[in-house]
Amino acid sequence: MAWCLTTENTTKIKKALKNRDIDPFKLAAMTSLERRTFLEKFVGDSAKQVNALFESKLLLKNQKRGYQTWAKKVAGITPQVRRDLLSRIERMDKVLNPAEEEQFLQDLASARLRIDVTQEEAKKISDLSKKVVELRDKTDTTKPDIPLGRAMLDITEYMNSISGRKADLAANIGNVPRTIMTSLDLSAPLNQGWGMISRKQFYFSLGSMLKYAVSKRAFRDLQAQQITHPLYPTATKAGLRLTELGNKLEKREEAFMSNILDKVPGIAGSQRAYTGFLNKLRMDVFVDLVKKADVAGENVEVGSEATKDLAKVVNDFTGGARVGKHEGSVPLLNAAFFSPRKIWSTVNMLNPVNYVNRNISKTARKARARNLIGSLALSASVIALYSLLTGKRQETDPTSANFGKIREGDTRLDLTGGNSTYASILSRLIAGRIKGSSGVSKKLGTGYAETSGYDLIAQFLRYKLSPNASFLVDVLSKESAIGEKKTVSESAIDRFKPMFLDSVRELLQSDTGGKFGFSLVALFGAGLNTYSQDVDWGEKTSKEMLQFKEKVGENKFKQANNDFNKAYDIWYSNTITTPEFEKLSEEGKGKLITGTKAVLKKKIFEEYDFEYEEVEKTEAEEAEADVIKELKPEK
Repeated sequence: MAWCLTTENTTKIKKALKNRDIDPFKLAAMTSLERRTFLEKFVGDSAKQVNALFESKLLLKNQKRGYQTWAKKVAGITPQVRRDLLSRIERMDKVLNPAEEEQFLQDLASARLRIDVTQEEAKKISDLSKKVVELRDKTDTTKPDIPLGRAMLDITEYMNSISGRKADLAANIGNVPRTIMTSLDLSAPLNQGWGMISRKQFYFSLGSMLKYAVSKRAFRDLQAQQITHPLYPTATKAGLRLTELGNKLEKREEAFMSNILDKVPGIAGSQRAYTGFLNKLRMDVFVDLVKKADVAGENVEVGSEATKDLAKVVNDFTGGARVGKHEGSVPLLNAAFFSPRKIWSTVNMLNPVNYVNRNISKTARKARARNLIGSLALSASVIALYSLLTGKRQETDPTSANFGKIREGDTRLDLTGGNSTYASILSRLIAGRIKGSSGVSKKLGTGYAETSGYDLIAQFLRYKLSPNASFLVDVLSKESAIGEKKTVSESAIDRFKPMFLDSVRELLQSDTGGKFGFSLVALFGAGLNTYSQDVDWGEKTSKEMLQFKEKVGENKFKQANNDFNKAYDIWYSNTITTPEFEKLSEEGKGKLITGTKAVLKKKIFEEYDFEYEEVEKTEAEEAEADVIKELKPEK
């Protein structure tokens, strides 16, 4: 929060300047401590800040101008007083006494940091500042300079270290599960970076990412290079999201909004790789777009609307969209949602207004369209190529959960940065239909306990919950978002498993082919999910199934269940992609699948020499049957 004088103190300063009770030249002759004591009579507790402001002006090469700026800043002097001061300033020949340097530095540093610092700390800040000045004088400021950037980082990091700022404890602790779940991979490229995969800058950033993962120095040099880039002030003023790894949680990537685990091997490398990749990608693309906008004749000066539009495009297509007016609220939003910035980025990507609004920079609109079309085309091409090489037809119906993914056995590989989920839910709601994993399309909300539009939205939001929020939902519902029965302890453990490693573990346990290739692509951020569509006979409560289990025993019952699922999977894989199956009506597909399961079950029962025997009803069952008969309407 900026410092300012109270109305009462401002009035006192104005009056004192007008009456010459405050004389800038006499102030300059005083020691720093004398000056601060003198100013306390007029501004009270603000004397330190006013004194530091005055002394900072003494350092200006044009000290006369510095005096005048100081007077304006603290009081807003009248034209008459200004003219009087100007004439006196012209006769000024007194400068800051070098002997007062230490006290001066302490007051100045204390005012800037808004905390009290020791003289040793103030001296350290001064030394670091001088190094920056010396390097800047020797540096060609028309291009990035790593040594200068390192010096600038040194002073920033030192000032942060003595400022006493600590990350918000609640948000810091609350984001630990997410930090663990998103670590031990290199997932930024095909996750948040998906919207830029058709740009050359994506691949330059990808090549540098491994360096950041293994080297702190490489990551720091990237930061040094960026803060000395000639367009860095333009980028920051425009709102380009360039993130850090420090105590300011809102300045971190939302996947790592906790610094508690920063020194843990593996996690630290993941954070540098993730943050470094996105920072380099964002800055490189922004610089490229600014140059193109400049050639197109757009205003690309610092703070211009065009540069803000360009920064917004870059942020939206790298999962870094601004959420709300106050950036400090993002860590709290992360307590409820897994990736609020990425959610809002996708909304902005799909918002048609951003592509046609003529109030937006033309270069920004063209870049937005190019990014979206390029990313969609590249993802679609990879899926089509996989289908061609393997002969396995992939899903093209957007109302299916498998849309935008490569499906191999029980495994799905999402190549759209998770954005196909949005296309799928919109398509389902608009069409009023949903295509299940069985390949059968049904109307929404038809039949008892069937999926409705409300169910789709609720399920979508549940998948977007943060680890903490989803844990509460899992505990209350006693099952995970995909319907797995979970105890409280199992749900808690799930929140401390790195998602990439857990996905690879499930993949390795499956019968899916191409495990290495799938794992490699998932390492770089493609969504990897392996889940079985197997029927669990253990959950069946029909008399037939209970009788079968009793006859063959627990072990053979499980083996028979596995035999059934294998037989069905083989039939399904060979049938679902055939033209004949596609030509069937949805009702016909449903009948075929139901009939096939009945046939396969019968074969399994025959193999185990089992034939269901009708069992006489109990008295209670007979009584219930009579009630049901009475309640039925007459034909």
